[in-house]
Amino acid sequence: MVFTIDERLFSLFPALQVGVVVCEIDNIRYGEDGLEEVVDDLRVHFSFERPQDHPNIKAWREAFKKMGMAPTKYPSFIESLLKRALKGGPFPRFNPIVDLYNSIALKYLVPISGHAISGVDGNISLTFAAGTETFIPMDMGEQEAVDKGEVIVKDDRDALTRRWLWKRSNKDRIESETTRACLLIHAMSGLPDWLCERAAKDLVDSILVNEYGRIVHRATVTASQRETEFAV
Repeated sequence: MVFTIDERLFSLFPALQVGVVVCEIDNIRYGEDGLEEVVDDLRVHFSFERPQDHPNIKAWREAFKKMGMAPTKYPSFIESLLKRALKGGPFPRFNPIVDLYNSIALKYLVPISGHAISGVDGNISLTFAAGTETFIPMDMGEQEAVDKGEVIVKDDRDALTRRWLWKRSNKDRIESETTRACLLIHAMSGLPDWLCERAAKDLVDSILVNEYGRIVHRATVTASQRETEFAV
């Protein structure tokens, strides 16, 4: 399997990085994912008046505007996750690996998407939609039309996300039965160069320390290395 970033995206965002972590997992037993601690820390110490004022969120808003998307109508995944964390009340849990990467995403305020390998047809790419892809949202709503030119994560048949990571597909969602996953750390241009690597290392270390499984592959895809290949 190959993960690729469309070279046209680097024309818009030259310093874009996507960390790739592929793992075999036992997605039933919980370890210490740190999710409650991260959420509690944000609720106490988040110092910006609004979530969108944080530089990491602002970078995604500016990127969406550059692509002609209204960030208020289509907030990035990390902005929505941060707002949910700051809202108060119990933070939703799903399963061990999803809760872990949500914890890392909130710790570094960088969006992470998780893809069950069993739900992927062919290869994975971050690219511009042709407008012919099918998309069924994670809430199992009706099939949606994908707009030509919007940025999506896709496999060889379908869209796995819409408007970068605004919406996720049900097709490759990670469930408790999932045994192999591809986790993508999306670090937007304009953010610190170390952000992607540090978040990826923390994610990998947490998977190993909690004995959630083993790491099959790890790489960072950039303008100078637009793809990475791994066995599935």
